[in-house]
Amino acid sequence: MQTKIVAHKKYLIFVIVVLLLGVLLGVLYYHFLPLSIQNNIKETLITTKVFTSNAVIKDLVIMSLLIVLAFLVIGLPLAIFYLFYEGITIGFLLNIFLVTFKLKGLLYIIAYLFVNKFLTLIIMLFFVYKIMNISRLMIGLIIYKNDSNIKDKIILYFKNALYLLVIILFINIIIYFLSPFLFKYLTFLL
Repeated sequence: MQTKIVAHKKYLIFVIVVLLLGVLLGVLYYHFLPLSIQNNIKETLITTKVFTSNAVIKDLVIMSLLIVLAFLVIGLPLAIFYLFYEGITIGFLLNIFLVTFKLKGLLYIIAYLFVNKFLTLIIMLFFVYKIMNISRLMIGLIIYKNDSNIKDKIILYFKNALYLLVIILFINIIIYFLSPFLFKYLTFLL
């Protein structure tokens, strides 16, 4: 495991930087919103007491599109942008809960993100790696034409990407049903 992490150190540093830039932009984005929208967000959060997560359709559509677009090579920048977008949403959520509910809200949203996003985000990092390799190998296939090794690797990465998609969908379905029960007991933080 440790040798795999060292072998993919550049990729991990890159995606962590992309995610952190997204989180930073998400935190800053809230402060650039007009005051009326900020107040509307606060009122909505105060009146809503149980927050649920339903990322089943979103992840299915986005991941399926990324797999298809990886074969057209444009999946590579879109996959990286998707990680950046996930960072923005995390940063935005952290900031709005901190501004609205102070420290207790921050604790609530950290627990919420840990349960609802942490595992799927880690799997998404592996998924994006597979997408990047499919796009990279498609460029190699265009240059080297009928190289069977490249085709075999593309098929392997495609299968692995599909497996990861199914795993994320399975996790999202479990989260959809369990999350409301779990976070009903944490509403005292809000």
